[in-house]
Amino acid sequence: MSADADGLSRFAWRTEGSASLYVAALPELVYDRVADVTRVGECSLEARAAEWVRGSSPGSVGARFRGRNRKGLIRWTRTCEVVEADRGRRFVFRTVPQRIDVSRRDSTVWSYSMRPDGDGTMLTHDYRIVRDALPGLKQLFALLMPHHRDMRPHLEHTLRAMKDELERAPRGTLR
Repeated sequence: MSADADGLSRFAWRTEGSASLYVAALPELVYDRVADVTRVGECSLEARAAEWVRGSSPGSVGARFRGRNRKGLIRWTRTCEVVEADRGRRFVFRTVPQRIDVSRRDSTVWSYSMRPDGDGTMLTHDYRIVRDALPGLKQLFALLMPHHRDMRPHLEHTLRAMKDELERAPRGTLR
């Protein structure tokens, strides 16, 4: 099998990655934007929308939301669960593995970390695949959505979009 520039074979996957960017906004403001999952579609290349599942306490540990995604003609939804929520420091969620739908038995942990840096924040966005997709499906996903083999460019895009939005807002406000 041939390898790409990163040394990944045609069907290999990067199981984790991260991107960081300085944002000229306070960590609490950055956190509030990141933790508002209902606005995910404003900064992501493929996450289009999300809504909190009824009965969840939005943004708190254990709360669930359903995300809708699209890349080209491919559309899918995932249920996610907040696993860490520390305002101004970290917001972490995971995709919930499904028992019945074999195409959703995988799970990825997505996190945002904020660290004060001068008058702003160093924002880091990362992912870690904690449960792989079934082998046959993983190869199919690699063919249909090759960008999923390494999500770092998507992380970078999301961070740049959030930075632009946060730095355009009047100091201490959002929207």
